[in-house]
Amino acid sequence: MYSNQGNQQISGKELLYVADTLKNEELLAKLCVQGAVNSQSQSLKQTLSHLSQERLQNISVLINTLQQQSGITH
Repeated sequence: MYSNQGNQQISGKELLYVADTLKNEELLAKLCVQGAVNSQSQSLKQTLSHLSQERLQNISVLINTLQQQSGITH
């Protein structure tokens, strides 16, 4: 999805931005799950479930990108 331009290091400011983005994505995923659980409408449940999955995928992409930047592997 994103390409690393050479060996550029991520700055402290960029790390803070990514950390904030991760927190926001996590909050959105939790809210979508909560909404899906509490919804009476099946179509709304499906939509919120889909949105929560998208948020979780975004979290995964962000974490993988950070791991690539830092050279961390699991």
